[in-house]
Amino acid sequence: MTSNKLGNVLIRSDLNVPIDNGSILDNFRIIKSIEYIKELESISENITFISHLGRPNGIDQSLSLKPIAEEMSNLLCQDVTFINKNIGIEIQNKLMKNKNNILLLENLRFDDGEVNNDDKFAKDLSKPFDTFIFDAFGAAHREHASVVSIGKYLTSYQGPLMTKEVFELDKLLSETNEKFTIILGGAKVSDKLELIKNLLPRVDNLLLGGGMCFTFLKASGHNIGKSICENDFINPAKKILESADGKKIKLPLDFGVTKSIDVHTRHDIDLNEFSEDDIGIDIGNKTVNKFKEILSDSKTIFWNGPMGVFEVNEFSYGTRSIAELISGLNVHTIVGGGDSVNAINKYSDIDKFNHISTGGGASLEYLEGKTLPGVNKYNHLIL
Repeated sequence: MTSNKLGNVLIRSDLNVPIDNGSILDNFRIIKSIEYIKELESISENITFISHLGRPNGIDQSLSLKPIAEEMSNLLCQDVTFINKNIGIEIQNKLMKNKNNILLLENLRFDDGEVNNDDKFAKDLSKPFDTFIFDAFGAAHREHASVVSIGKYLTSYQGPLMTKEVFELDKLLSETNEKFTIILGGAKVSDKLELIKNLLPRVDNLLLGGGMCFTFLKASGHNIGKSICENDFINPAKKILESADGKKIKLPLDFGVTKSIDVHTRHDIDLNEFSEDDIGIDIGNKTVNKFKEILSDSKTIFWNGPMGVFEVNEFSYGTRSIAELISGLNVHTIVGGGDSVNAINKYSDIDKFNHISTGGGASLEYLEGKTLPGVNKYNHLIL
């Protein structure tokens, strides 16, 4: 641990969590953001968190960070003071009056200066502080003031959570992974096409489920009934399947289907049994067994996206089975955040996975091979 005093510390965290009527639905990002706060308290005077929440158009109290301050207080068993602004003399007075405070400022995106990367906004926000820690991997792909500009005015570091994220994702981009399997789900091919192109040459197997698999199945000439399909991406999917690396892609063999998503009734069919009004909502037992065989023989697994509409119990079999299986394997497992984390919380145990990304979209962009504005911008903070 460094012996240098950091003074008043400003931490840009990613506290963008789902909230419904003031109740936090998933506190995973909050937990990760405060993991090293005890170490930081011993070398700082006060600690102040900043974050965005959602995409407000001006001030929107439904997107206030106040419930997050309350959740942080509960998790830390100490007061976290919420200040309903992010610039002003009130913040400076609070820092000068007391020591060993933990503060959370209001949603950065309530001010246009954040999204517009306004230099004056960044400078004014930084004034009461001595040290800046950027630790918001989920925002690292944004050219926003708190990502790229605040650090110009303070002694600045990349936080431990950021460093861990990059370290784990870099493993997936290396050429040394043996028996490397990716399992992708979710609704849209368009969200993951570039990731597939970048990682497919590096993997041994790419297992596809969820809504996105139907675009690939249609590109292969299969009838998919009324299942979700991005028709604009059929030709790119076809080209990938026809490429040499396309042979690594494994598509589902059977499905749970329904006539209406709203009815929550399911029956299982083989791939070649789709009727014109069937909607695929989950992978079936044959697919789960095939995927289990491949995953059980893997040494590195990256999972991003559910295998179906797992929020509905009748449609959750595939996602639940994959979550339970991966968590029990003695392999290196990395999960790409988002709905996959929700599934793990529901069906398994986060602690049974080597790394779960807090990044969502940032994780996907990094694995596409893009350079993210907030990654490796500052020296690493060593605690």
